[in-house]
Amino acid sequence: MASRPILSPYQVITNGDMSLASITSQPSIIQNLSKVAYSVSWAGSSPVGVLSVQVSNDYSQNAEGGTLNPGTWNTITLSTPANVSGNTGVGFIDIDSAAFAIRLVYTKTSGTGSLQAFITGKVA
Repeated sequence: MASRPILSPYQVITNGDMSLASITSQPSIIQNLSKVAYSVSWAGSSPVGVLSVQVSNDYSQNAEGGTLNPGTWNTITLSTPANVSGNTGVGFIDIDSAAFAIRLVYTKTSGTGSLQAFITGKVA
């Protein structure tokens, strides 16, 4: 039986400060994965904003995990808009992507709060 690549769930944004204009997660390498998903949660004083996903095919890291090439990042169109609103909430973003690297971006409209985000992935 062949093994199937997976990306075990791990946190990509921890206590993100939603009073900032934007929050960008660290890139996740998704080579050999066809399905990736983000789960998010927030709590605060009426945070409002939009979550978007950016992909790159030229981002690269060294063996220690440092950035070799910061890459060119492009925002992909999500099938369902990922909006943040309300004092507390949760969200889920499911991605079918052929990119090498991926990252999550929160762009603030108003309010303050704390953002948590996790990523996971697998071969479909």
